[in-house]
Amino acid sequence: MQVNVTFDEGAAGAESGGAEAASLCRWLLADSELRGRARVSTGAQRPAAGHMGDGLELVNVVLANGIALGSLITAVAAWRGSRPRPPQVRLERDGVVVTLQDNSPEQVEQILLMWNARGSSASAPPTGDDE
Repeated sequence: MQVNVTFDEGAAGAESGGAEAASLCRWLLADSELRGRARVSTGAQRPAAGHMGDGLELVNVVLANGIALGSLITAVAAWRGSRPRPPQVRLERDGVVVTLQDNSPEQVEQILLMWNARGSSASAPPTGDDE
């Protein structure tokens, strides 16, 4: 499963997206809970249609299993909490984007519930009155 992490470039006093991506990448690579369960890399996303400029920096995380997803979100929240001016962090999985606005365990749980509900409804068999 793949999760892309991007940063709010409008955050006052925040480092550039590239510096934030590099910092988060180092943080995730050092996380013992993710070691062996995630492949982490940085990259650039193409700018949206109609926007000029360089691509938006991102951290791409490929997880070995669903269990590592909670560890990833917790690690990103912990990294965000370690920043002097925490940037807004956007996480995208299977086209569903969420914004990490605080570092609370409740928000981590909320994101997991939303992504798991979305995943199970996408894979659930249709329930119709076709018969």
